[in-house]
Order: sequence, then structure tokens, then C-alpha cells
Amino acid sequence: MMKSARLTVTAAFLGFFLSLSPSLFAADVVVPSMELITHGLYQSGGFDLQTFGNITLQVQGGYKFGGNLSFQILNPDLEDITGAALSRDFFSASIDIRNLFSAPLSLSYFVGKNDTFGSGDGFAQFGAAPIMTSYRGFLYFPNYPVGPLYDGIYQVHGTGAHLQYVPKVETLSMDLYVYEDTHAAFTMLGNYSGDFRFLLNFPSIKLEGFVGSTYLLTTNSFAFRGGLLFYASNRNVEFLSQIGIPVWNPLLDATPNINLFYLLVEPRLHLGLLSIVPTFFWHPGYYEQQAYPDELGSFDVNLNLTLRDLARNTFEGGLEGNLRYTSANPSQAIVFKASPWVAFSTPGVFWTVKLDARLWPWNITQLFDAFVGVRAEF
Repeated sequence: MMKSARLTVTAAFLGFFLSLSPSLFAADVVVPSMELITHGLYQSGGFDLQTFGNITLQVQGGYKFGGNLSFQILNPDLEDITGAALSRDFFSASIDIRNLFSAPLSLSYFVGKNDTFGSGDGFAQFGAAPIMTSYRGFLYFPNYPVGPLYDGIYQVHGTGAHLQYVPKVETLSMDLYVYEDTHAAFTMLGNYSGDFRFLLNFPSIKLEGFVGSTYLLTTNSFAFRGGLLFYASNRNVEFLSQIGIPVWNPLLDATPNINLFYLLVEPRLHLGLLSIVPTFFWHPGYYEQQAYPDELGSFDVNLNLTLRDLARNTFEGGLEGNLRYTSANPSQAIVFKASPWVAFSTPGVFWTVKLDARLWPWNITQLFDAFVGVRAEF
């Protein structure tokens, strides 16, 4: 009954906003992202293929008063013929009012998934070149959905309002989110969240920070989060850091501790054809409002040596070394992999081929994992 009432209210709000402007029906249908990654691994006495799919379909409205509607296929195993793992989910919907009161203000009513904090994606609104780490997503965390699919520190997920203030179009943006939190870990209604985020964009320095809190109905208490992304570049050197706490519940942890932190540090050195990119990543014990006990005390050191074709910028390849320490699994506390890889582009499509060779601990049946990734641009 409560769920039905909530859906009725949501539909009423959407209907109200849609009725305000007939221009919303002049919509564009786009596919902003389409990614397929086939993972080949030896298990159950044979070599199996598992294909991860992440495809988003988006319907966009006008500029002055616009709407957006997105659907997503996010599936760790598209070959599951039973359909048990197949997910064709509603992703998000939003109605936007821009230039509110003839000021640099935008107001959005949204349902579903929204912005991701601490990933670097937010700087796209300034027209900035991508600064995100490549050490994210299914290619590096193929245990999803058993483990988290790391991408940024925190993502807004729920039903609510987003107020954005952009006093300097190319430099500064401030965002306020107020919403009912509907992360998967929250099984009951009435968990309300608020977040504040700012983005500061300069040619050589970029800074993103956020703080937020969630009221937990079941315990009549608050959980907190916050984080900071810093990026700097100077000629052939880049530096990226993402530091934050995705969630801190004082009832579970009296004081913040190292197990709560999401910590990624990535210096990048470019020497002509060669790039050297070490990544240091400390896993948080909680991510997207969910506990991951196997991630407690996990730490990754990844070294990526890349050779690229500077003249045509269509081909690159290299070798990665990855060391992961996990205190939660003493039998495999240290895992070391060496991964040769190549990447190339064809018109509208980016291809990645990677072979993971697990050199420690040695197990002939778990020696190789292969990945073939395809990412399309539209």
C-alpha cells in the first residue's frame, strides 16, 4: 500500500511537470554509452565466457525547460539464458527548469540514479578533457555483483530535487541534492538524504568536494559521507587523488577509521611514446550504502606501462602489473597479476583486449583470464 502510494505521487509529479511545456514532446533519443566486456575464465572444468553489458538509452527534451528519461541494461552475465541475471532497469528520469528567475540557477526533479561524486565525470559540464582514472569498472573489478563495481566515491540514488548554481560557466558549479534515498541496501521507505557538492575548474587544476548525510528510519540515526577529488597537470605530469568516506554510521563505528576510506592516488608521467601510470587504491568497507566485508583491508597497487601511437592516436598497448592485498582472505592474502593489453579504435568504436596472468598464488586452473572490451560512441 505504501509503495503504491509512492508510485502514484511520483507519477503525479511527472505528469505535472510534463504538462507545463509542449516542447518536451520534441525529444531526441540518444545512446550515451554502450559497453560490452567479455570475460573468459576457467571454471567448472572448462573455459567459460561471461559478457558484462552496460547500455544506456536516453530520451532528452529541450534546453530552456527540458526532460530526460533513461533506461539501462546493467548485466554481469548476458549469456545467462535463464534470464535470472538479466536486468532491464529504469535508470533515471528528470525534469529540468533552467535559468530559474533569470539567474544561473537550474532546478531538477529527479527519480532514479543521478550524479556520481568524486569520479571526475562532473567536469564534462565545463567542456574539460577527461581526467578520470581508468582503474574503475568491470575490467578491473569483474567480481560484480558479488563485489562492488567501483566508479567514484558516491552516487545519488533516489527521488528528490537537485538545485544547481553556476556563477561562472567555465569555472565554478555548486549543487544541492535533497531526496529520499533508495539505494539497494535500504529496504524500507523513509531514509532521507541531502548532499552538497562543488566543482572548481581551471586549465591545470580541478577540485571537487562533497558532504552529505542520510537519516536512517530504522535506527532513528544519521549516516554521513564526504570526499574530495584533486587533479593537477603540468606539461608531461598529471596527478589525481580521490579521498573520501562513502558512508560512516556512528552506530556501527564510533569514530571514522581507515576501513571506511575510499583512497585512490594516481600520478601519471608521459614521456613521448611512453606513459607510466602507478595507481594506489585502498578499498572502503562500505560502498553505495552497502557493506562489503571481503573488501575490508584490501589494497591495490597497479602499474600501467603504455606505448601509444602519437601520430594517429588510434592504437596503444602495454603491460600492467597488479598486486592486491586482502586481509579478509588469508588463503589468498596476496594476489599478483601481469597483464599485457592492446587497445585500438575503429570508426565509432574503441576496442580493448587484455590478458590477466595470475602469477601468485600459482594455480594452473586459474592462471589466465581474458577480456575483450567494446565501447561504442554515438
